[in-house]
Amino acid sequence: MKTLIIYAHPRQDSFCGQILEAVIEELKILKAEIRLRDLYRIQFQPVLHEDNYSEFFQTQVSEDILEEQSYLLWADTLVFIFPTWWCGMPAILKGYADRVLTNGFAFRTVKDGTEGLLNGKRGLVFQTTGQPEQALKPSQLSMAMEAVMDYGIFHMCGIETVTHQFLYAVNGANLETRKRMIKEVRGVIEVL
Repeated sequence: MKTLIIYAHPRQDSFCGQILEAVIEELKILKAEIRLRDLYRIQFQPVLHEDNYSEFFQTQVSEDILEEQSYLLWADTLVFIFPTWWCGMPAILKGYADRVLTNGFAFRTVKDGTEGLLNGKRGLVFQTTGQPEQALKPSQLSMAMEAVMDYGIFHMCGIETVTHQFLYAVNGANLETRKRMIKEVRGVIEVL
């Protein structure tokens, strides 16, 4: 199994960092090939500029984006780990999607919408939140965030969503609760 991990948190000692460690440990047990793209550490430039965007089709793909696309082509499994900020993903991750998942690479426009070009790939999402589940679910914010990633990105690119796991209220979670969450993450990876 060739697994690409896309990590979007500025701190390694965060709870997202603990999730990352657990995912890597479990993937090693499965003897998976692992590549990590820590977007903050590699100082990924998330801003899409006019010089590489023209009428919804990127005409000039820069070397840094070609490199990121090569990682996506290599992988059969994609694992995204990120916190929830303002009811969505961090800007650096949104910029990654904007710049890397280009028209003609990840999808193409067809008569009835789009056709995914990354078929055969599986996607997993581990998304932390500071808010408790009961604060996000009644207002359908969890469902909206899930729809953006699972449908608006994965489905549009032909990627099959394996799981989108929310880890709620991590800021106030005690050690026992955090251990249980990490055990759940490990359980998801164990059955890949």
